[in-house]
Amino acid sequence: MKSPTRQLMPRVLAMIVATLALAACGGGSSSSNEGPGSTSVEREVDPVAADPRITTATTVHVAVTPDPSAAAAGRLFVFLPGTQGVPDLYRLVLRSGAARGYHALGLSYPNDEAVGVICLVQPSGCFWDVRREIITGVDNSALVTVGTADAITTRIAKAIAYLDASHPGEGWGQYLVGGAIDWSRVVVGGHSQGGGHAGVMSKLYEMAGACYFSSPPDWSVADQTPATWTLRANLTPASRQYAFGNIGDALVPYDELSQIWSAMGLAAWGGPVSVDSIAPPFGGSHMLTTAVPGNGNMPSPEHGSTVRDAATPMDASGRPAFDPVWAYMCFR
Repeated sequence: MKSPTRQLMPRVLAMIVATLALAACGGGSSSSNEGPGSTSVEREVDPVAADPRITTATTVHVAVTPDPSAAAAGRLFVFLPGTQGVPDLYRLVLRSGAARGYHALGLSYPNDEAVGVICLVQPSGCFWDVRREIITGVDNSALVTVGTADAITTRIAKAIAYLDASHPGEGWGQYLVGGAIDWSRVVVGGHSQGGGHAGVMSKLYEMAGACYFSSPPDWSVADQTPATWTLRANLTPASRQYAFGNIGDALVPYDELSQIWSAMGLAAWGGPVSVDSIAPPFGGSHMLTTAVPGNGNMPSPEHGSTVRDAATPMDASGRPAFDPVWAYMCFR
């Protein structure tokens, strides 16, 4: 077995290259638009307009209303981008949820630093402490500084309240009770770093569901095991959690990812199933894989292939090839 020190350098280099690539991709928001054939309304929401106390990560949220031709789900889908990613890079999965009757919110939040880099040489518990501070704003770690206003949960609540006040006929307010998030009606999804936050949130809140794309990525290099938080008891039952990864992912290696999924209890419904050869419902598995190459010139297009707009494959009709996978994981 390689020593932890020998394993650090390639992992550090991969994370640095990926971070630079994300920064090079920009992240400016496009104007509001509707997907092909959709009657959903797609809006960009200024986080500071929703909550003037916000001090960082001010790139717009993206909000999409349910397609009125679909049965109303009465659920909110919140999507958390990967490191340095912004909601504008993940519109396709938001539209997928809206097409199935979900309200959808792509959230801008503090994600300039990769948690995997912050915790790389730290004890395994670092992942739990750092992620909880980013999620809640409670001072759980000396390695990050995220106040309550900038935290994920506050941003979700404030964005919902702002949308409800600005567009009172659209139904956003149903996801708040006394100003607090009604987690029983919320599905949280995330890519890479965002999926790690979604995983920790499944331990903190009893949500309607959680779906992970190329994630959670939390692997303890020192211990050569999944981060200890993955073994914590769920408040969101594992029966409501689903994961999807590319076996060619160079940033979050599948041999580690599969162990993380198992630690989280997702193997209770059988082993991983390739969506390339089996149609929905994928044998009932909660661990899904693909070997399809990702699009684009980024260092690991396979890492983004599971959900990121520029990297995910499209079918002959111009629609996301993995749309049925997203529906199975997140919009049940």
